[in-house]
Parts: sequence; structure tokens; C-alpha cells
Amino acid sequence: MSPEKVSRRRFLSGASRAVVVGGAAAGLVIGGVGGYFAGQSTAPVVTKTETMAITQTKTIPPEPRGVKAGYFYPGPAKDYGWSYAHDLGRKFADATVPGSSSTYIELVPDPEASSAIKTLLDQGVDIVFACSFGFMEAMVEAARNNPDKYFVHISGYKSGAAPPPNTTTPNMSTAFAEFYQLYYLNGLAAGAVTQTGVVGYVGAFPIPEVVRHINAFVLGANATYKRRTGKNIKAYVVWINSWVDPPKAREAAIALIEDQNADVIAYTEDTPTVLQVAEEYTTQKGKRVWSFSHYSDMTKFGPNAHLTGQIVNWGPIYSHFYRMVATNSWEPVDIWTRLGDMTPWRWRRPIEQSLAGKPEGTVYLAPLNPAIPEEAVREIKQRYEEMKELLFEPFSPEGNLGEPIRDQEGNIRIGKGERADREFLWSDKTMNFFVEYIESPFPRG
Repeated sequence: MSPEKVSRRRFLSGASRAVVVGGAAAGLVIGGVGGYFAGQSTAPVVTKTETMAITQTKTIPPEPRGVKAGYFYPGPAKDYGWSYAHDLGRKFADATVPGSSSTYIELVPDPEASSAIKTLLDQGVDIVFACSFGFMEAMVEAARNNPDKYFVHISGYKSGAAPPPNTTTPNMSTAFAEFYQLYYLNGLAAGAVTQTGVVGYVGAFPIPEVVRHINAFVLGANATYKRRTGKNIKAYVVWINSWVDPPKAREAAIALIEDQNADVIAYTEDTPTVLQVAEEYTTQKGKRVWSFSHYSDMTKFGPNAHLTGQIVNWGPIYSHFYRMVATNSWEPVDIWTRLGDMTPWRWRRPIEQSLAGKPEGTVYLAPLNPAIPEEAVREIKQRYEEMKELLFEPFSPEGNLGEPIRDQEGNIRIGKGERADREFLWSDKTMNFFVEYIESPFPRG
């Protein structure tokens, strides 16, 4: 399959936007969910009373019912990363939709997904949320066998809304909260503060999600570092092949610091371990190292080493599905939220009013450390706001100082006038490379 690349002119046109911008399309759908409890999604009950020949019509909205939801996570609910963020989202949805409640199962390996689903269904839940890519096939089967229940798979691509050949039964949806834009912004911060010109990344698995985050981070770091110094950034990646493995994450972070001289380290591992290593080097070993939050605000684990980070609030997404079930208005959807989605004000703000570094929507930046130079802070806020209206895209020459994006062999992957679309970013046939500034070899399977 060849990646679809979209020119800036076509990208900004209405015809292209629906194809390229999964997040924006989701945002438009989601914008109406507040009206569910006002009876916008089900037929109202109309009653008439007559007094002195005057007919009065009163619309009575349908009475929403509480929802019983079941979740299962790949990691511990208190990992402070992926599973922890989902658990916070679960609690948010329970509190948002009146009368709702939920239950969850943690530490579910992929092969045990079917068993976890059965356990939740036996508890009488109305809707099941599966919070890992590896749970996809079990969810597809469960949705097919339980047409009276609802199923939402996080990070998958098979649903009742998906085009063939990934179309499933209509009681199954997919959703994801996307971070690559935030990783680019983290990179801008990294390139502005690094003293060694070397950044590192501790990666979980070499899947498109993680690869695009790595590439976005390095593109951002190179943008600010090269403007500062005239030199390209150097980046190294260490894979640990696990989502939750503090000992391996610690070992990888130390290797990046000691062996490669990295002084800013990003990561995909669902604990604060990498940030804690950065804190140890900064406060105990006399070497300034920076790191980030991941999924939740982890500042307290590295108060002297925390630069910023990527944070998610799954609550609005989960509440959206609760409301559809509660009001009998279910329809299968594929939600892909990015910056600006599920916010009261969808559009960009002036830099001086930017909420970058504060909670906003489903994905947002952790607090910005005052150590980030003011010029870089302004650029971070400008790009943060521009991405809300799709005026800036990291995976384009705009995100690479006007140059085409090349892989490690020098091949152009995204050329002048082009931007990556959702298919390009999600597919292992296209997001299968490292950008040229990464020194570590790309894993080939």
C-alpha cells in the first residue's frame, strides 16, 4: 500500500480535511454530545394541555439511564502511565454521566483478553472498554457474539465504522488519544535546553504508534537545536520490548546518559522511572539531565528534571460512549483526538492566551519548566495553537525547518508541499523508518 501524501493546498481544502484529519472529524462528531441529555438524539415525548382553547406544547426529554461499564487494562491501575490514565478516565466518566458505575480488571496479558471480557460481561456491564492494541481480536469476537452489548477498543482499527476489510459489527467502536503533536512540542523544548546536542528515547515496542512519537520528538528537537547551533541533533533509541518494566527502563536511560551522552530523554514506558533517573543524575551525580511526564503529570517524581510532557484525559472520550448508551443513541465511530479536540473552544488562541502547559481537552502539555528559553516557549505555544486548526503539521517540511523529511538512508519520505495523513502515520507499511537524525538502526523484523 502506498502512503497517501497530501499537499498543503489540498490539505486545507474541505475535500481533503475529512481524509487527512481523523482527529478533526472526530471533534466535529463529538461537538454535539452535550445535547444528548437534552433529547437531541432520541424522539421527544410531546404532551398537550388545553386551557381556554389555548393549546400548549411541552417537550419532555427522555430520561437518561445510568450505564454500567467494564474496563480491562494491560498494566497496573496505579502505574502512573497508560493504565493509570485510563483508570482516571473511567472515574471521570462515572462521575459525569448520572447513575453510572464501572468495574475494571488490571494486568491482563493479551492471551487472556477473552477471559477478561467474559468476566466483565458476567458482571452485567452494558459496555466493555479494552485498553490495549493487543486486545483487538478478542473484542471483535466478543462484539460479534454479544450483539446486545457495546464494545470500545482503544488504539485499534477494526470497528463498525471502519471501511472494509476492517468493518466489524455495529456494536463496536474504536478510539485513541494521539500524542505525536505533543512529542514534537517536547522535542522543541529538548532542542532548546540540551547542552550535549544528544537526545535519547526509551521505546517500548517498534510499532507505528511509538515510531511516530520518536520521529516527532526528534524532528522537534532538531528544529530548535539547529537554529541555535547550526548543527543537527543526534538521537539514540533503546528498545525495552515492554510497556511496564521499570528495571529495563532504568537500565536503558542510564545507557543513553553514560554511553551516548544524552542529556534529554523521552520515553514510552508506563512508569516515572526514566524521569526518576534524570532526577538522580541532576541532583546526585552532578550531570544535568531532563525528562518528561508520560500520560499523567509526573512532576513530583523529578521536580528538578521535569521539562514538560504529554498528558491525556480519557474522560471526555469515555463519557461520550456512556452518553450514547445511556440515551439509546449508539452508533459505531472511530475517534482519534488530537490537540483542540473535545475542548469548549476548538480554535487557536493568541500566544499570550495559549493554554499550552495547562489541562485542555483530551491531550495536552504538562507544565512548562521555566528553564525553557522564552523564545522556545513562544514557539511551543505558537505551534500548539496552530495545530488545533491544522495550520501546522510536524510530519511535513514545515516541521523540519522547511526540508523534506528523510529516513536514515537519505530517502525522502515526505517531500516539499506534502503532509502525512492518518493512514501514513498509523500504517506499519509507511511509519516504518527513523528520521535521518537518529543514529540507532531502525529495527527490521
